Amino acid sequence: MSSPRSNGKVARVVVCGIKGFLEGEERILEIGDVLVIGRSRRVGLSTRVSARLRERDDRAEVVRSNPFCSVSRQHVRIHFRDEDLVEITDLSANGTFLDGDRIDTVAVTDLHERRRILSLGSQERLFLEMIRGDENS
Repeated sequence: MSSPRSNGKVARVVVCGIKGFLEGEERILEIGDVLVIGRSRRVGLSTRVSARLRERDDRAEVVRSNPFCSVSRQHVRIHFRDEDLVEITDLSANGTFLDGDRIDTVAVTDLHERRRILSLGSQERLFLEMIRGDENS
């Protein structure tokens, strides 16, 4: 079993929006954390409560639009199982893509080597990457 520390550093996964309503939104996961992303207010990262949507004057029209609704209420689950394993599960009939490939459930074991791109619906793009830092950073 892997240790949550490598060379005295704690592993964390950064999930950051780079396009769409989630652009600029960021969550940092520690080992054992689960993050659900979607348009419901009840998920950990939501298009409905994103800063980019709150800034818009036409929010009422936007939340009924096809691009906005192409993200399901609960679209994808990211589970940071241990420092060598992040499990990503599609929860949507609309599809979830990792680096351009449609997924159902995928075990990602190379985040310590490279950044991965997650696509939801017609316009949401996020990156996932592993960072290592001191326990308090």
